[in-house]
Amino acid sequence: MDFYKKLSFSILAFIFCFAVMIKLVEPVIERQISNIFADKKLSKKLMKELINSTEEFTPEKRDLYKDILKKIYLKWVPLLEEIKSEANQELNK
Repeated sequence: MDFYKKLSFSILAFIFCFAVMIKLVEPVIERQISNIFADKKLSKKLMKELINSTEEFTPEKRDLYKDILKKIYLKWVPLLEEIKSEANQELNK
């Protein structure tokens, strides 16, 4: 009977220590997870702001967006052409 008392005490002590450890580690894990998702909230806010800013095109916004898109297009067109030529070469093989 003494063995079962020691065993039950050990099990209860283990469960208590496990619960205490979880309570100590929980805030750290919660902070890390909230830091991970904080960037996503920021990107959602930026996306919402971008959508709101494009609903009404003033002449200034129109020129700004045209310039941005033109610069992006000029940088990406050579890369796209290179990809097309490589894909055509692979198809011809």
